[in-house]
Amino acid sequence: MSKPIRAVISDLDGVVWRGEAAIPSSVVALRRWFERGVPLAFATNNSAHSAAEFARVLNGFGIPVAPSHVITPIEALTAWLQTNRPGANCYVIGGDALRTSVIAAGGHVVEDAGAEVVVLGTDYDLGYTKLRIATNALLNGAVLLATNPDVLSPVEDGFEPCVGALVALFDAAVPGLEPVILGKPQPGLLLAALDLLGADPGDTIMIGDQVSTDMKAAAAAGVRGIRITTNPHYRPCPGDPPHGVIDCLSELSPG
Repeated sequence: MSKPIRAVISDLDGVVWRGEAAIPSSVVALRRWFERGVPLAFATNNSAHSAAEFARVLNGFGIPVAPSHVITPIEALTAWLQTNRPGANCYVIGGDALRTSVIAAGGHVVEDAGAEVVVLGTDYDLGYTKLRIATNALLNGAVLLATNPDVLSPVEDGFEPCVGALVALFDAAVPGLEPVILGKPQPGLLLAALDLLGADPGDTIMIGDQVSTDMKAAAAAGVRGIRITTNPHYRPCPGDPPHGVIDCLSELSPG
């Protein structure tokens, strides 16, 4: 890349790790960038954990990042509820981090189809009972508030269905459903990262493995998108924004 890179925003899944396994070349590169003082933040669509939990994992890999520099859809969820549904009863499909965010926003977590909002995130305890309750809440007029539109998430042995696949399920089951989608490709997470870093969009890159979320969010936020080729299932589509392509983070020289 010919234009200097002054700041970096990076995805986590598919860039820093797959599942619980680190991508060694990425960890080495990120450590070097931190040592050189490169302004760096992480913007992830993963809602399974809080920013603090992600920061602990990154620090365990030797990447010294503060929780404030990990931006997730959970922060966007809190803001949306406070602005649009203050005090709402929410049925949550997701982990403890999502439940905590609902409560922090002044909402109430309920366990029945009388909910006004169905909050949908990554839930490794998902079962048919949760799907049934959420479906009935949505049929009764609840808002579907999804953390992200990704249909696949990378793990050690391939991929697993992600939140977007569940959005499609509810969209098929509930006539006229209009989900509210947080996270990338909306530019909010990246704009928050730019503000945090005090970075100029023109001198900043967004590194990710997904065009439909990462690269489109980069284009919407006015930063340069760089796709790392850890997703073998990528196929070019009409409307894909222009972006750079790398096989390894060591190909980049920010700073």
